[in-house]
Amino acid sequence: MIYYGACHCGSIKAEYETDKPVRLRQDGCGFCSSRGVKSASDPDGKLQIVSERPLIRYQFGHKTADFLICPTCGTYVAAVTEGPLGQVAVINVVGLNIPELSDEPVDFASLEGESVEGRMQRRLARWTPVTLTEAELR
Repeated sequence: MIYYGACHCGSIKAEYETDKPVRLRQDGCGFCSSRGVKSASDPDGKLQIVSERPLIRYQFGHKTADFLICPTCGTYVAAVTEGPLGQVAVINVVGLNIPELSDEPVDFASLEGESVEGRMQRRLARWTPVTLTEAELR
C-alpha cells in the first residue's frame, strides 16, 4: 500500500510504501508528546520525502537523528539518521496529514534510559529506507 501525505502548507510531500499492516508508535518524550506525534516505519518499505524549501533540522538528546521541520508552517514530518546502507527515517503520520493512518491506535514506547548504541540499533532495524530531496539554499 502507498500512503501519501504533506505538511500543513504542502511544502513537504511524502510517499510511504509498505506491504505490512501499519503499527503506529507514540513515545513520551517532550518533543513528540507536545506535538501529538504518531510514528510509522517499515524496514522493508520505501519512503520518499520531497521539500520545496530547505528543511529545518533539529537535533536533541544524543544528536543521533535529524528531526525534519517545515520552514514555512513549522510542522514536524519525519526523523532521519544515517545507516551503513544509507539514510533511514520514521514518519509522523499526524504531521504529514495521512488520513488513512492518523486515527489508527498507537503503541506507547518508552525510550527512557536507552543507550546511544541501543537507540541506533533500534532505528537501523526498524526505520524505513528513505530518499530525501530538498531545495537548495538560495
